Formats: sequence, structure tokens, C-alpha cells
Amino acid sequence: MAVTTERPLGDILVEHGIISPLELDEALQRQRLTGDPLGKLLVKMALCTEQDIVEALGVQAGMERADLGKLQIKDEVLRLITPDIAKFYSVVPIRDKDGVLTVAMADPLNVGILDDLHQIVGRPVHGAISNPQDVANYIKNNYSYEADSIHETLSELVQRVGDSALTADELGQAEIVGDADNLKQLAQEPEVIQIVNLCLLEAVVKRASDIHFEVYEEDFRIRIRIDGVLHEIVSPPKALAIALVSRVKVMCNMDISERRLPQDARIDLKVGDSEIDIRVATLPTLYGENVVLRILDRTAVQLDLTKLGFSPPTLKAIHNIIAEPQGIFLVTGPTGSGKTTTLYACLRELNQVDVKIITTEDPVELQIDRIIQVQVKEDIGLTFANCLRSILRQDPDIVMVGEIRDLETAQIAVEASLTGHLVLSTIHTNSAPETITRLLDMNVEPFLITSSLSAVLAQRLVRTLCRHCREEYHPDEEEVELLGLPEAWRRDPNLRLFKPKGCPACDFIGYMGRVGLFELLMVDDTVSDMILARAMAYDIRRYARRKQGMRTLREEGLIKCVQGVTSADEILLHTDKYDD
Repeated sequence: MAVTTERPLGDILVEHGIISPLELDEALQRQRLTGDPLGKLLVKMALCTEQDIVEALGVQAGMERADLGKLQIKDEVLRLITPDIAKFYSVVPIRDKDGVLTVAMADPLNVGILDDLHQIVGRPVHGAISNPQDVANYIKNNYSYEADSIHETLSELVQRVGDSALTADELGQAEIVGDADNLKQLAQEPEVIQIVNLCLLEAVVKRASDIHFEVYEEDFRIRIRIDGVLHEIVSPPKALAIALVSRVKVMCNMDISERRLPQDARIDLKVGDSEIDIRVATLPTLYGENVVLRILDRTAVQLDLTKLGFSPPTLKAIHNIIAEPQGIFLVTGPTGSGKTTTLYACLRELNQVDVKIITTEDPVELQIDRIIQVQVKEDIGLTFANCLRSILRQDPDIVMVGEIRDLETAQIAVEASLTGHLVLSTIHTNSAPETITRLLDMNVEPFLITSSLSAVLAQRLVRTLCRHCREEYHPDEEEVELLGLPEAWRRDPNLRLFKPKGCPACDFIGYMGRVGLFELLMVDDTVSDMILARAMAYDIRRYARRKQGMRTLREEGLIKCVQGVTSADEILLHTDKYDD
């Protein structure tokens, strides 16, 4: 067992040459004034990195240091941990001696990893400090690791466990299910830990946004959502459902014995090289608990306005909108269309030292440094409206409201914009012009809309074709009519569109990733007059297309079809055709 030393953190950093004694004295003096942890202060003073602090804390805890570039690891030791487990936990087994396995860790302070490995390998496991990049490189160079192998390992493991005593009928008996200690024991079974970890690893490797554990009358299946579409990855025996769901609940500190009421939780995990936030939600159903894990990969999330797929004119217009000191900027679209990502990208650009930004969200999707974020809790009366009232008393410059759902929230947002605040928010409508109609239907006065609303951005996400296998073709008359292609395009004998095929690079799906379609409506003087006259969305759209040059979502999609970015099927599925 590693024994914690009494050596101060600063002395360890000086001994390893990370900081000088003079720099340590300066940091200690600041610490007396601020009360901040020494490690945090040293990083803030740019005297060392967070990894330097992590490694020093590991030394303080009595861990040895492991230089993977100099170690000769025996094959039989390396095989004690499978490639998928090594990748999931970012560990490399380096020594097996006296019944104790020692592993080099990218995150040596995460003792939960050692507990899990103890269960999986069936022997005590000690940690050694190593550099995260060295661990990642070693796994890449010394383990045969592919996404397909994860799926195969998962399938084989489920089959093996399905034939074992773990799936006996007794697991479904009330005395077993109702006892929290029994459920915790089930959740700690090595096979159960491995199945859940492999599901998480496969989801991250395949860029999935969600994992679904679904229980039915006769069976149980696990699916992942990739680019908005669900794909089944494995269908374990139904008797395993209780154990797997219990494992997920243990991971996020849910009440493992509560199976009658929905529960929500959040966990942060490091899966391989990815740092991911997971929102977990359980739902009691007729045949058992369903669980959905919403995955947000913090290392992959794109919060740069210039990289979201805006056309140059739209990007320039958005920059001008959010540069204004006041007004309301609304982003609209269905659930999962990327609205929150767009708003976060705007906030990141606005997040300067002289600006105070406060958000109210349900839920908080992503934590952003130096922005004050508030979680809505409607069950205790902390609604968007109530939260927004309190936020305005905190003297913010910019406010983001997660969603305008009702008249009360809309009115407070308008008041905020009229008193000198820039307000960003989302709303659920089909298009930018229909957002005006929606606000009027909510009984927001037309003069308040015209005096506060700056612009509306409608958006959709469509899947992008795999560049390695997409197929070119000439559309027939029926498809041309369905898409509503412009007359000039129809007469072009060289018109070509593209469709999915499937190859190993895209996991034989035909698509890889998603791209945004955007429709921006500016509220100029003419649009303001139309709002005051309660004009129909049809009339506002026709004006915006002819005078503002606004492209509808369908028109944006057609351009991306011709460019080979996406397919006609995706455009027909996610956009509407307008004849005005």
C-alpha cells in the first residue's frame, strides 16, 4: 500500500526542479493573503502546470514514478490488462510482484481506478505516476486496439456472462432486488464493470452523444446515438439489466435501491484521452428501469463560431449582433439541433475581463470558465422567470436564458434587453420567421418585440457524408421536384448530387459527423413594421429572402447537397420546402 508522506507539496516541487525556492516563498506569501490551495496558486502564477501538481501530489501520497520510455515490460504483465481496459482507464501494467499488480497511471489521484482494476483483475493494484502523453503513446504502440475489437470484446463478454450464474432467475427476485447491499455487490462484479466500461468506451470512440439502456418485456438492449441516429451495440440477457443499471447508478452516486422514481445525476469521467461529462437519467417503466447517459466530450466540443459552419455573411452578421450592448438574439430549432452549442460559442467570444455574463439553464450543458451559470430547479420554484429576475439584480452585462417557454420569461427577457442588457436565448419553432409568430402567440406585445429583438437564427444539424465512400449520381425528376431545386440547376446537365455507401472508415454507416444549416432573420425597420401589423410568417419570410438575402434552411441544405457535404435524404428529413 502507498503511504502518504508528511512532505509539503512545495518541497516536492522544489526537489524535482519544477520551481525554485524563491518562487515557492513568493507563492507561500500569496497563499497567506488569499487562502487558496498552493497548487492552484502555482498554476495561476504560471510557475508550473496542473500535471506537475498532480505528479507531485502522487509523490506526496507515496507513489513511485514510472518512466514508460525506459521500462522493459514483460508481455505476460502487459496481458494482465486487456487493451480496452487499458484505453478506458489510461493505465499500463508495469509489474506483477508478490500478488500485487502495479500500473502506470495518467491520473494517479483517481483512486476509483485502482478499486475498479482490483475488481477486474482479482488482485490488489497499486498506482505509479506517469505522464498522460507517455501512457497514451504506450497504449497506442503496444496494444492492438481498434473500435471493432471493442465491439467484439463486448459481444463476447456479454455472451460469456449470459451463460453464467450471474443471470440466474434469482436476480429478479424481490429479496435480491430490494436489498441495496445485494445490488451494490452485483454492481461490483468484474464482468458488470467491464460491460459498462466497454459501452462507454465504444460510445466515445464512435463519437456517440447518448447511450440507452432499454428494458422490454422479454429482452434488454443497449443502443448508442451517433450523429442523431440510434444504433444497437449489444443485446444482453434481460436478467443482466438489474446489474448493469445498478453499476451506472453506483458510478453517479444515485440511490441504488430507489427503483420506483426517476433520478437524475451527473458524473465527470476520463475515458482514454477524452474528458467527458455524462448526464444520467433513469426512468421506471413497466418492465424495469431504463437509463440514458448523455455524453459530452469536453475535448471534442467545438465552441468556436468560425468553425460551426456559418457562411461568411451569416458569421459577420452574428458578430455584429452580439457586439451590440443590448437586444435579444434568439436561436431556434428542435431538440438536438445544436442551439446551445451556438449560444456557448457566442458566450465564449464575449467572455472578456470587463464583461459579466450570467446564464440560467436547464440543465447546465457545459461548464465555462469565468461565466456564472445557474441551474434551474423547477421542483423548488427556481424557474427560468424567477431565476432571471434574480440574475438582473446581480448587475450582469450579458444574460443567457436556456429557453423562453412562457410569457413571463419572455417579458422579463424583453425588460432585461430594454434596460441595457444583451440577452441570448433559445425558443422552439420551425423557422426564423415563425419565431415572430410564436412570440405574438405567447401574447408578447408587438411593440416590445420590435424594440428588443435584434435577430433570430434558425438551425438544423444534418449528417455529413463520409468522404471516403460517398457516391455521385444524377437525381431523377421526382427527387428534383421533392427537393425544390432552382430552375437553373434543373437545366444543368452536369448537376450531380451525392449519396451514402458505407465503408470501414465510417463503420459502414455512410455518414461521419454533422454540419449545421442556418437561417438568419434580421429585425430591420421593415420587419419591425410587419411585426406591428402582425404579419404572417409567410410575408416576413418572403421579404427576408428577397430584400435581406436570407437563405432558408432548405436552400442552405441544397447548397451543401451539391457540394457533396450531405445527402438529399438528410435535407428532406430535416428541412421544409417553401414556395414563396
